[in-house]
Amino acid sequence: MTLEHYYRKFGAPESSLSRRGRPGPPEKGTPMSKKVARIGAHSGPRFVRRLGAGLTTATVLGSGLIAATATPAAAVSRNTIVSVAQSQLNNSSRNHEQPAGSGCNYYTGYFRNWKPASGCPSTDGVQWRQSDWCADFSKYVWKNAGVPYADVPETSGGVLTGWASSFKDYGTKHGTWHTRASGYTPQPGDSLVFDWDQNGTIDHVGIVKSATSSTVYTIEGNSSNRIKENSYSRTNIDIVGYSAPVGGVGGSDLGVLDFYLTDDQNSTVATRPVIHFGNSPMVPISGDWDGDGKDTVSAYDPTSGRFFISNNPAGGQAEYTFVYGDPGAVPFVGDWDGDGKDNVGVRMGNGFFMRTSPVTSATETTQSVAYGDAPMIPLAGDWDGDGKDTVSAYDPASGRFFISNHPATGQAEYTFLYGDSGAVPFVGDWDGDGKDNVGVRMGSGFYMRTSPVTSATETTHLVSYGDAGDLPVIGDWDGDGKDSQGIVR
Repeated sequence: MTLEHYYRKFGAPESSLSRRGRPGPPEKGTPMSKKVARIGAHSGPRFVRRLGAGLTTATVLGSGLIAATATPAAAVSRNTIVSVAQSQLNNSSRNHEQPAGSGCNYYTGYFRNWKPASGCPSTDGVQWRQSDWCADFSKYVWKNAGVPYADVPETSGGVLTGWASSFKDYGTKHGTWHTRASGYTPQPGDSLVFDWDQNGTIDHVGIVKSATSSTVYTIEGNSSNRIKENSYSRTNIDIVGYSAPVGGVGGSDLGVLDFYLTDDQNSTVATRPVIHFGNSPMVPISGDWDGDGKDTVSAYDPTSGRFFISNNPAGGQAEYTFVYGDPGAVPFVGDWDGDGKDNVGVRMGNGFFMRTSPVTSATETTQSVAYGDAPMIPLAGDWDGDGKDTVSAYDPASGRFFISNHPATGQAEYTFLYGDSGAVPFVGDWDGDGKDNVGVRMGSGFYMRTSPVTSATETTHLVSYGDAGDLPVIGDWDGDGKDSQGIVR
């Protein structure tokens, strides 16, 4: 989904969509280097990597947790379920019992704090606990993929519990249960349950990754004391049946979004292998999630409010997934504390909500600030070179940027017009000086503002890259300190 389609669906004003193409001519008296902007009065992601008339006076909102769950959606992506399961399979800090064979595991600790914890470690803010844990793993996957009714705690009447049989109960209650004998073709994201000795008692549960006419492929917790990929004949008598997630839709593999990236700001073609990560209608983002100095692409699903973060997106699978904010929020990315690692945020109304706990953590903490008006597009950048990003805003109706090193005041420190109204804004450090600057995408052109945001003088670097309908993504892909362009289609 292009940004234009995204704003049409999720609420940007039509005026921000009506004009695309080349910028207008310079105003009379402006220097020839000013090929893009009609600069306004100077006051005194990175699009989607980091996301203007008049700012409203704003106050700081209290810090607090953004709810991670809401009323269950009518549909849930089966791809998302598989991606969450795969991310846990790849998570070396969680994907096994510790000590081996002890029963100590992350997933029981996530849900059931009454289970014994003697000798168990803690990871990502969760005290591990001892139990058989196949059901806890499967429930974690469904819950964190947004499966309806999977997030209801068993202590509050939730159907899903620490027992594998509860997954059959879920399907029976919601009309999604299918026996093996029925001939049902299992779908990605289904749960499947087993009775190892055919005595009528369900012993184990896992998540369906995919299936052919003869074989079902799974990702299972507590399989030989770890998370494992397994496969079974669909006629295997140990399989009792399958419960489908309520509202499950889709089932194709990840790979619909194609990222074409370059390390050269002057290049008109990709210099890196194409990365396939995420699927429409996800929105591309990028960030340095592990502090290695290199940005990697990731994605945000506006239909569920879920982030899919990866340090190795070429594999097509997310390493960390979590819901943050409400569906339809606008994502942005920045380093809020100067630790060298980026984090995410969402814009809802005129509120910027910045996640302050690491993307690797299940514990949620948040900073929030009100800045700008609701239709504005969020930006974030390190405008003064102090190592910390601050949020700012872009008004698509006027093409005006509102930049601030102190957004808690609600007032912009620097405002200027750049490009045509309705352009797509982005942010990056073009010269490696440690200070971010802005840019706009118009048609197939990336217009990078090279004079500081503090300056009334305008200079621009222009490169044509991709097609007019492509979505821009910005990042330092090679760790040289300079950001460069990419597109997603």
